[in-house]
Amino acid sequence: MDINVAILSEEMSKKGWTISELAAKSNVDKSTISRLLDGRCCSVSTAQKIVKALGISSRKAGLIFFGD
Repeated sequence: MDINVAILSEEMSKKGWTISELAAKSNVDKSTISRLLDGRCCSVSTAQKIVKALGISSRKAGLIFFGD
């Protein structure tokens, strides 16, 4: 799965969250969040945790994780 880093970063910025804060709120390792922000892929379960933590719509999640 391709990651749209710009949209993920934008959603983090809207909340004022750092990598550490997103990691804590999503229960995902900081290193995994860092890899995502470098454009690397993740599992569906990791994506779901991040989407839930950010509180974003399924449409926005699709744009971030699937390029819909």
